[in-house]
Amino acid sequence: MPKHKPIKFETSLEPNLRKYIVRIFKENPKAKTALHATLGLIALGGILTFGAAFPALLSEIGKIRSRQRRESYKNYQQFWQSFNYLKKKRALEFVKEENGYLIYKFNKNGKEKLRKFVIDELKLETPQKWDNRWRLVIFDIPETCKKFREALRRKLKDLGFYQCQKSIWIYPFDCTEEIEFLKDFFNIKPFVKLFIVNEIDDGKVLYHFKDFIKKRI
Repeated sequence: MPKHKPIKFETSLEPNLRKYIVRIFKENPKAKTALHATLGLIALGGILTFGAAFPALLSEIGKIRSRQRRESYKNYQQFWQSFNYLKKKRALEFVKEENGYLIYKFNKNGKEKLRKFVIDELKLETPQKWDNRWRLVIFDIPETCKKFREALRRKLKDLGFYQCQKSIWIYPFDCTEEIEFLKDFFNIKPFVKLFIVNEIDDGKVLYHFKDFIKKRI
């Protein structure tokens, strides 16, 4: 492992994106591959240097721990390799050298990788109690945006929505922020609407969610 000056990462994330990154690393251990952990380190403005990367990262995303020095060094190697991988993929750009640190930040390509990672890992939180309201997502996305339309359908299914009709999906719990995030990510904001309704008389929908809701009444 070559010696290098400490590497510091500049970051300027939208509050929603930052919130989702923190949530992903706290609640989803499967997201914590070396590459994903490095994306989190960069996104949250951590420091990459042996023995210093981990506290900076752990203060934000909590669960990546090393009980022995050998394990710490192994993790450090993985961070370093992932950092170099992102550089080769032109996802990072060098900003400057300051106070003994080499400072890097995500470029446009890197930000897209980060946002894609968040979209792939995005999950919906479910409350302890249901508020007796339904969320309807309705969209009419033009053919010119077909790939985003199909991507939205796949993600709604992955999130647990039920497809009532071709472009109408339903879910019983709050998902406003997540839907707004998806609309922004796919750049389809004008074509997607979210409605909150008090009653649904579709037996298939009620049957689909019956066990899910019973636990929260």
